[in-house]
Amino acid sequence: MTANPYIKRLMAAFSYLTCFFPGARGKEMPAKSLAYLTAVGLVLGCLLWLGAYLLDGFLYPQINALCLLVILTIFTRGLGLDGLARLLDSLGKGGTAKETARALRSPQRGSFGIIAIALAVLAKYLLMAQLIEEGAFPSLLLFPVLGRWSMVCLVWFFPDLQEKPLVDHPQRRDLWWAAGIALACSLLAQGLSGLGIMVLVWIGSYGLGRYCIKRIGCVTPQVMAAAGELVELLTLAACVALLNSL
Repeated sequence: MTANPYIKRLMAAFSYLTCFFPGARGKEMPAKSLAYLTAVGLVLGCLLWLGAYLLDGFLYPQINALCLLVILTIFTRGLGLDGLARLLDSLGKGGTAKETARALRSPQRGSFGIIAIALAVLAKYLLMAQLIEEGAFPSLLLFPVLGRWSMVCLVWFFPDLQEKPLVDHPQRRDLWWAAGIALACSLLAQGLSGLGIMVLVWIGSYGLGRYCIKRIGCVTPQVMAAAGELVELLTLAACVALLNSL
């Protein structure tokens, strides 16, 4: 029996961004699954929200956050952390755009990349722990969604400056589907303030994309993964800042 094409695209998005459906995984981002990237973030966010809620009565917030962070890292295969490490390592080495792009694709990790991973994990742990301690569980839904939304933004902003390209001629409807999921989650988690966070992500994604094009010459899968990780941290920090301002 032939699988529904929409289900196949969703499975391809999951296989690229997570450890699920490994049989559908390709070497590159599935070009026709752009609209489903935020749906993957939504599923991850729901798992974090549910996990935090169930563990809240049994574990301290710090232990709860650690368990969720480990689960998230396993489910996503550390894709965002790997992309962030590669990006910072390559930018730290300097050189021409071709040399930077070559270093970006290298599987080796330098000290800059290792330090970046450690700081990113520590920052995410502390921010998640504070949200759990304050009972702000819906915010745990938001950051995985906006992290994947930033990937969609990069593809949409720079359709002709992608490597290979990643997504050839992205469809407008794909952008609107992804935007709709991101918008709904932003309003659910933070109300009208979620709109501000979503705009901040939009601006930050564009700025990172322009910088990477200047230094590397194109948007690569590693850049997209790094953008997702950075946006997750930005979203968590914004949620904590809003929580403390109340």
